[in-house]
Amino acid sequence: MPAHRESFSSSHPAVLKQINTARLLELLRCRAPIARAELARLTGLTRSTVTVITAELIAQGLVRESGEVSSARGSGRPGVGLMLNPNGAFFIGAAIEAEHLTVVKLDLAAQIVARIQQPLVGTEPRPVLETLVQLINQIRQTEPASDLRLRGVGLTIQGVLNLAGVVIRAPFLDWSGVDLRYYLQPHLDLPLFVDNDANAAALAELYLGNATQSPCLLYILINNGIGSGIVINNRVFRGAYGTAGEISALMSDPPGQDNPYECGHRVGKEDLLNRYREQGGRATSLLELVERLAAGESIAHTVVQEWAEILARGLISVASLLNPEQIVLGGPLTVLFPYVKDTLTNQLRNQMPRQGEHGFFSNPKARLTVSAFGEDAAAVGGAVLAYQSLFQVPDLVLL
Repeated sequence: MPAHRESFSSSHPAVLKQINTARLLELLRCRAPIARAELARLTGLTRSTVTVITAELIAQGLVRESGEVSSARGSGRPGVGLMLNPNGAFFIGAAIEAEHLTVVKLDLAAQIVARIQQPLVGTEPRPVLETLVQLINQIRQTEPASDLRLRGVGLTIQGVLNLAGVVIRAPFLDWSGVDLRYYLQPHLDLPLFVDNDANAAALAELYLGNATQSPCLLYILINNGIGSGIVINNRVFRGAYGTAGEISALMSDPPGQDNPYECGHRVGKEDLLNRYREQGGRATSLLELVERLAAGESIAHTVVQEWAEILARGLISVASLLNPEQIVLGGPLTVLFPYVKDTLTNQLRNQMPRQGEHGFFSNPKARLTVSAFGEDAAAVGGAVLAYQSLFQVPDLVLL
């Protein structure tokens, strides 16, 4: 569910406890095993407050003791370490994509413990969502005991959503005005979180993947279409109406003489395969194209390098605007990354010189990488929509 601001007084005891619990859980997520004394030092909370909250978390099964740990300062007696209990909570992520439905279940250690994928048959909203509910119920039964510890379901979709989770446009499904929450919530006895695939996948990288040290992140998700998730100061940037990150217009060739009113070659999977076949290539799938590329076929090499140059021009436009610390590429076309990494890197390096010492590659931390989650990025991102709610301090309006 897109983030919203809640009107809480920061002095309200229940809110303070919620904030402190989230802060402790976040430290346990990032720094475990860690002693109670170190948690108190890092948060500024009293040891008694830390002891009370961690005792409650242990009673809830979210945290467990892990044996003695040395003091972070190297002095004093060892303390009893605390860590998250992997079986203490589970989270379901579901992705509606152009060709299939994917559902995963994550544990509290962020490991995928179950996965189901099914081809998408038809695109009418109700049958698709009914099938999705069946898959969610199926994955809930993979370990019935864990069902009692499910914390939520996160749903992602290729398309544009508003802040309420209503599909404004999902062109590959031909959906418009579909209220995902209205369809799904009556069939689920769990909190439901909804976002587009790129935003959710960006969160997955930030929390669990290849961008855990990058508070300013640009995530590019390429499938049949292209979108981006923008993370600024560890939060997804959504814009005024929830549609930030729709960058497809930046990822195309300039119109040519023969098609002055149409966008040129775009960077989606089908666009790439169509371009390849137009040039005489014989591959009918992305896998076959990669095989021919690996075998040194000249047509495959030429078309893929053209594709990389178009992608690079779009990346330059977006990166120049946002100045991210890291760019992560996600989706099925990341299998091409080993063949185009140099092209993308050189284009970014050579075409962004005017930013000088503040340019993308001037920062030693700056990286261009691929997603840690492959084709499951959107589904894992859905699970992270629910997962992050456990660790995230709520937005506050000071009263």
